[in-house]
Amino acid sequence: MHFNTKTIDHHGVPFHMPFVVKKATSVYLYSLFNYEVAYSLCENESFKPIVLQAQTGEQKAGGFLSVINNEETSLVSYLEWSLGIFVIPNSKEVPEVELVNETSLLFQSILDNKLIGDVCYCPKLYLTESLPTEIGFEYYGMPKELGEVIYNHSHDNSGFSVSTKDGSQIMKAAFPTKRGIWAKFNLLGAMFKAHGFSPVLKSLSKKEFSATSVGSSGILAKKAYMKIKKDQKTQMFPWEEKDCKLEINPENKWGHVLKNLQVEPQLVCHIPKMEYEFSEPLDQ
Repeated sequence: MHFNTKTIDHHGVPFHMPFVVKKATSVYLYSLFNYEVAYSLCENESFKPIVLQAQTGEQKAGGFLSVINNEETSLVSYLEWSLGIFVIPNSKEVPEVELVNETSLLFQSILDNKLIGDVCYCPKLYLTESLPTEIGFEYYGMPKELGEVIYNHSHDNSGFSVSTKDGSQIMKAAFPTKRGIWAKFNLLGAMFKAHGFSPVLKSLSKKEFSATSVGSSGILAKKAYMKIKKDQKTQMFPWEEKDCKLEINPENKWGHVLKNLQVEPQLVCHIPKMEYEFSEPLDQ
């Protein structure tokens, strides 16, 4: 995938595209959401959530809660928290992905299916620096807002929290940084069961992954492509109540949204060395 180069003048500050992050640390909590609430967050947009079909017959939406500590970028250093939902354009029939186990949430990157696509919509993002917040909002149509994001990670334990700029906490989470070797083998077995041998082996051989991030038509109907370099030291394991904790503040506006979404974390994905590029804004 080739990205065009472009420079825009943002109130006297040159912004060069593609936006490049050379060094970042991130964590993704891949989660299930209440489908109706996720659908309502996409209301009046040109896309809708993909259906994850549980074995009980219940339909879920899929997505993530994430924090990225962008340490070395082509702009400034900042932290970003996001709520993401896996979506598909309204013009396409909504595919149903069978929810076999927690690794079913990796369907976009493993299946690499054009019918499913690789599109993600973030109805809310909080950042710690004003410049990337303004650029994301004004040129990409992404609902970004200044806030307080804390991300702690050590050899054994990690966690993050997000609050509005006035200090009202939205949520916080705590979890291990990694698990033992047997957890890796069990996860691989779960991936084979959910997606089949060939797609998983093909995915494991990739050196980079792609994704499409879409903005809100209520701000600006744009999209951007991402190229994400694979980190061989990525730690991924199931979310378990015995050592993982999620706390949501329903008194906060977006905490109330998360509560209604009935967030069910399934997988913890910790990427110690994340490198990625973000394309220029394109029309949806």
